[in-house]
Amino acid sequence: MFNFGVSFVRVVAGLALLSVSLTAGWQVHARESGWHKFSQPVFHVPLGTSPLAEGPIGSVVEDERGFIWLVAANGLWRWDSHTLVRASFAPNMSFSTTPQAQVVFSGPDKQVWLGTNQGLYRLKRGSLTLSEVAPEQLSTISVQLGTSATVNHQDIMVIAADRALYQFNIKQQQLTPIVIPVDERMHALHIDSTNTLWVGTSNGLYRARAEGAQFGPLQLETGFPADFRVSTINTTADGWLAVGTAADGLLVKAPGQSFTRFPLNTSSPVWIFAATEIRPNVLLLGTYGDGLIELDLTADLQAPELRYYRHNRQQPARLTDNNIWTLFSDSHGRVWIGAGGALNLLDAGNTGVEHVLAGSGKSGSLKHRKVLSVQALNNQIITGTGTQGIEILSPQDGSTSILWPHSVDPVETLYLGHDANLYASANFATVQMKAPDYVATPLQITGRSPTAFTAAFAETAQTLWLGGTDGLWQLTKADQQTTEIFVNRQGERRIASLLVDNNTLWIGTWQGLMKGDIAPSGQLLLNTITLVDHPVLRQQFISDLFVDKHNQLWVSTSGSGLLVLNHSGNWLRLTSANGLPGDAVKAIAGESAEHVWVGTSRGIAAINQLTQQVKSVVAGQQAINSPYSRAAATKTRQGEIVFGGSAGLTFIDPNVVYSSHLQQPLPLVFTQINVVNANNQQYSPLVNDYQSFSIAPLPKRLTFEFTALKYINPKQVKYRYRLEGQDEHWTYADADHRVITLTTPAPGDYKLALQYSLDGQNWLADTQFQPFTVLPAWYQTAVAKIAALVLLIVVIYVLHQLGLRHYRYRQGVLEQRVVARTAELEAANLKLSKQALALEQASLTDPLTGLNNRRFLDQYIERDITRLQRYYHDCQRRQSKPKATADLLFFIIDLDHFKVINDTFGHQAGDAVLIETQQRLKHIFRETDYLIRWGGEEFLVVTHDTPRNEAEALAERIVEVMNSCEVTVNETTEIDVTCSVGFTAYPLDKQRVDALSWQTTIAIADAALYGAKNNNRNTWLGVTSFDPDVTESMLQEIKQQPSSIFKYAPVLRRL
Repeated sequence: MFNFGVSFVRVVAGLALLSVSLTAGWQVHARESGWHKFSQPVFHVPLGTSPLAEGPIGSVVEDERGFIWLVAANGLWRWDSHTLVRASFAPNMSFSTTPQAQVVFSGPDKQVWLGTNQGLYRLKRGSLTLSEVAPEQLSTISVQLGTSATVNHQDIMVIAADRALYQFNIKQQQLTPIVIPVDERMHALHIDSTNTLWVGTSNGLYRARAEGAQFGPLQLETGFPADFRVSTINTTADGWLAVGTAADGLLVKAPGQSFTRFPLNTSSPVWIFAATEIRPNVLLLGTYGDGLIELDLTADLQAPELRYYRHNRQQPARLTDNNIWTLFSDSHGRVWIGAGGALNLLDAGNTGVEHVLAGSGKSGSLKHRKVLSVQALNNQIITGTGTQGIEILSPQDGSTSILWPHSVDPVETLYLGHDANLYASANFATVQMKAPDYVATPLQITGRSPTAFTAAFAETAQTLWLGGTDGLWQLTKADQQTTEIFVNRQGERRIASLLVDNNTLWIGTWQGLMKGDIAPSGQLLLNTITLVDHPVLRQQFISDLFVDKHNQLWVSTSGSGLLVLNHSGNWLRLTSANGLPGDAVKAIAGESAEHVWVGTSRGIAAINQLTQQVKSVVAGQQAINSPYSRAAATKTRQGEIVFGGSAGLTFIDPNVVYSSHLQQPLPLVFTQINVVNANNQQYSPLVNDYQSFSIAPLPKRLTFEFTALKYINPKQVKYRYRLEGQDEHWTYADADHRVITLTTPAPGDYKLALQYSLDGQNWLADTQFQPFTVLPAWYQTAVAKIAALVLLIVVIYVLHQLGLRHYRYRQGVLEQRVVARTAELEAANLKLSKQALALEQASLTDPLTGLNNRRFLDQYIERDITRLQRYYHDCQRRQSKPKATADLLFFIIDLDHFKVINDTFGHQAGDAVLIETQQRLKHIFRETDYLIRWGGEEFLVVTHDTPRNEAEALAERIVEVMNSCEVTVNETTEIDVTCSVGFTAYPLDKQRVDALSWQTTIAIADAALYGAKNNNRNTWLGVTSFDPDVTESMLQEIKQQPSSIFKYAPVLRRL
């Protein structure tokens, strides 16, 4: 199959050159990382395919609360990470046609301003309403551009029409023209940090200095070409002035220097329509037809660092269009991009996660899609990609060369051994590549097929272990002696992962984890190989293994999350419930920044080594490279984390990921507050920055819609809320249920507390409070209540006096009748006592079936539960084993398709079925058991003195008896009736008798009943015990959601 002769001689020259890069090159550039220039950014499309905002996005701005506002062809819209809502003009304004939105920009205080073809409008804080600004001065101006600044303590705004320029004093509401030397059309406005106004026109660049609070006349910038059309103007934090032009590229001006044309290295002139600073002195340019260009202004102009981002259908999360109309950097470093007819979002401030993908068409990018294996060697990355061969990536040149080019299958396993030797395996070959030449030669293992696939390697100075579906093999390096480890082993022998830890070899298989001791000679002691006894690991494919600096063993599984064995010998299991982005853990990259980094089928997570707290780093919309490949993860010399996945490589810089910028809290805001008043009219009060507001008396309903402004992967956010001082417990909500509803709240002061969490475990430390007051109606005021009380006292006094007079009159008459009535009363009392006894008995019985009802259970079950708990506690105190018959069994029986019977044959037929059911149940159960009609067609049976291991037999008997013969529903009709049964035992945990209440136990039986219903009915399903490793947090989850019991308990089903 392999030709290791002439073919490899032909590539010796290339491999010799590779050897130089793998030795000298790595040493020279070991301190450089440089993967950024080969990475492909993730462009999100936050609006998706929403049809609301029509046409290109012309401008974008962020307000003081963190909302994003954008102008489209059909108006001004607000985006809150979930919903797009259009702003509306105040209803009291009069205009013949609705103003056309043209540009949105923010004032010095970040308030939103809108320029239209009929003047200037300001967004009322806390609302979606636009108010007209100085209409007597501005209504005839078509505002196409706008910017603002604070000049000499005066908030001013500069706006431009097509060929006119104005300054507007916001406080004084005064409009002043700015003189333009010639009749020029304006395309760009900018006010820099020195309060210099820059104006870009069709013929050159103009500027004006601020004189007091007024900009002086415009002057042509003499150092700028007068015939260039200026389309965008920006200044950086360090004072660089960058001017983009239409068809003439970019001109930059360093502080104190003249303008210089920045080389963009394109074959045709670049039309620049927008620009923004994404990092210090790093600009992102938006062009017409050429997509985005990223450049560093401080770079050598002879060899500038340029990155081009264009629409590429082969790339995931790509730029949607190469025509860029607007760019806006928000307060979190995100860049909002108007691209074609869509809105794109780039998290430019997050350089901690970068993707090097295949198919970009750029020099140095990966040549093949899908990375199946990866290793870091010195300063370079070795990857098994595509369908064959091993690519070498350097941070200077990207993908430079290929190892093992004649492999005919994908290289799924890479292992970096001692002395920088590489081991690799594809489907039908395993090779060794020794430093420094790295020529692939077959790895000869005596007795093993040369075409066997190797899934894992492990090595010490004396011994090499390797394994695959054919078992585990040991190769002694000194004498090349081979040993097949599992030659006589029964059971699982397929190897998935290997790890050497001191004197222990950990062996991950397709079903379970094993370990064995290594002798001082380096040989594995065969008689010490044992299977790790863990209920989860015994059934799992062990995809990867890792031991951290705290001597904790990390084990990744194919479907049950991550398991950690600490130095005390205790196992901890981490799953998606703890924050992992998926329970199929594919690879463990290693430890960095006090965290262990793992890749799953859905993303990447970092786990704190000491607290085991999970942080999802790459998930949802950001996980463009998922699913990540098995064991395809590594750590570079610089501490970068690398994962291989379906589209290429994902690089993570832990220090950047955990920087303060990325950890800053999200704005938590109310997007809408609605009140329905006593007249069924709806209105929305203005709310600003959690300030208190008042609600008119007698509201029928209040709704609060809220969100955390996480614009990337917003569905990751979890919420909880409560009314302070009224609700003891939190109410939890996810991203799809962000509405709080209060019905008919009483008058008073309220404080609504709101928190969010990114993982459902760790909640925002600073709770956000929204105070509000429900005003009282006139009759609910304190004065009205006091007046009513006084009036009531007067009325009572008057009535009392009248009654007292009447009483004295009647007293004499009544005394004469007392003796006569005494006998009658005694007889009546006796009769009433008998009736009360009969009524009490009737209140505990279902009138149709004669069975007990729910009230009967409420009256007697607490006594039984208390007796049972006392018995178990006595057994624990005496250290004696409880009798098997001490438990209670709960059965819920539900007649299948009972509604069909009622609808088809009538309710009398349904009653006949219910009566027949109670008769059949009485034949099954004893008189000491509680038979209860639970409701409708449901029956509840509570058995005493019955072992829990008989629950299945009883459930089977119930189903069989109901199926045994037809039920007569009238004189001419007999029908088949089946039932479904859900059951459970109390207590489920004999060690923690009172862990669950009887109400929760019945809820578990009810959940089992629904499971039987969902399993085609006419069957039974139940739970009689917990898994042995159920924790308190799991119990809490079961209490809150009884149906979750099936994750933590063996489920009994009818076969």
